[in-house]
Amino acid sequence: MRILHTSDWHLGIALHGVPLLEDQREMVARLIETVRAEKIDAVVAAGDLFDHAVARPETIGLYNDAMVALCRDCRVPVLVIAGNHDGAARLASCSVLLREAGLYVSGRLTDPVEPVVIGSAAFFLLPYFNTEEARYLYPQEQIRGYSDAMAAVTKRMRDRFLPDRCNILAAHCFACGAEVSESDRAAAVGGASQVDPSVFEGFDYVALGHLHRAQQFGAARYSGSPLAYSFSEAGQEKSFTIFDTDDGSVREIPVAPRRMLRVLSGEFDRVYEAAQLDERREDYLKIELTDCYAGLEKLELFREIYPNLLLLTGRAAQMEENAGSLTVEELSHMGPRELVTRFCTEVAGEAPDEEQLAWFDEAARETEGEVAQ
Repeated sequence: MRILHTSDWHLGIALHGVPLLEDQREMVARLIETVRAEKIDAVVAAGDLFDHAVARPETIGLYNDAMVALCRDCRVPVLVIAGNHDGAARLASCSVLLREAGLYVSGRLTDPVEPVVIGSAAFFLLPYFNTEEARYLYPQEQIRGYSDAMAAVTKRMRDRFLPDRCNILAAHCFACGAEVSESDRAAAVGGASQVDPSVFEGFDYVALGHLHRAQQFGAARYSGSPLAYSFSEAGQEKSFTIFDTDDGSVREIPVAPRRMLRVLSGEFDRVYEAAQLDERREDYLKIELTDCYAGLEKLELFREIYPNLLLLTGRAAQMEENAGSLTVEELSHMGPRELVTRFCTEVAGEAPDEEQLAWFDEAARETEGEVAQ
């Protein structure tokens, strides 16, 4: 039996203010192609399919299209757990009815957790939960933190293992020792919300969600996000994971996005010269200039070549340590006074005084009047 493991779609997310819904639509199409080509028997989505608890209509529409294509068109059962970004109650609404269509959704922690038996596998669906929920369900357990809570839950699952099936856990959590990325913004700092990997002992495969880098330790694996959601992930190969219950093998199926996330770094002249020959001008880019400031003029110059340039950084100005970076999103929200102040600071080395700003305001009003005429 072949199981496709995916997680952390974050439908509706924006990268430095740029929506990624069309890129995610292509990712879903790639998922459907993989399910058909690899003859997948079941799909496990380990949480954070949405980026916000209250999703926009177009985001819900993409999720709906994906589930219809998988369950109805491909006739493949899909097992979904809620992550910390998902609106659990909304995601799990009509869950009993959806099971008849092959969509199994778990939105909240329950006791007991009954396995979903499909083919040669028994799936234990464990959505994201907090420590207080576990304390309420298991008052007899001494639950001091999140790892204790996870241990209490999985211990009861092991009591319900089916010896003639491959017992698979789907969970959304932060396992100790796993590597995080910049886009793992909900991953806890420190160890309070981390779980010891020993809590997964006994399961034949553990399909994890929450962290965006694909990685594995023992039977537990993060599939990682199928798209890169921060420049710290530039260069990472994103993928879906396929687990085969017959031999326990694990394979990665690469997801090649239409637009990659790339970081270009170097001296201005060299970066600009290389840009003229760049064949991937539509990629999402961050440019790091090592020999000069990242001024507005350079930003616009590079944007003529790279329409999806999202971040330009440069050598920090001596007068203001943080004056060396400017995002496209910041530029779009700057007012005329902010723009002229930034320009004067970077070009002339000092900010304009109030008298100079008054001259600018008067000139701007005159220009607006001429345009209106």
